Amino acid sequence: MIFAPTLDIIKSVLFMIGSDTVFKFEDIISGNYSQYPEEIQKYMENYSELLRDKIKDELIKNKTDKMLKNIDKSNETFITVLSEILENGTKGYNKMSTKTLIDMYLDIKSPEEFATMLESINDEI
Repeated sequence: MIFAPTLDIIKSVLFMIGSDTVFKFEDIISGNYSQYPEEIQKYMENYSELLRDKIKDELIKNKTDKMLKNIDKSNETFITVLSEILENGTKGYNKMSTKTLIDMYLDIKSPEEFATMLESINDEI
């Protein structure tokens, strides 16, 4: 059986910076940085921004890929999807909470892919 981390497990993960500074991933999700020293707050803000950007990029790519495939299959299907967006509107990803973005990401991607993305963010920072 392959272990697939859930959001609840991921939220309980502790991150270490250096040899003694620890923070919870749950605080990244909630944006609750105030309890940490200023240097760690900046790190957490950068981490959160990178995480949100990567998730938004993946969500946009996924949606556009689906729409472009629909164009190839049928103009009618594409027009239906586009009409739904234009008629009902869509809440922009920038206005969504990090938790909502993560939930949406996990609806289209595996927890393993999410863990890989987190590792790539660690490598970037």
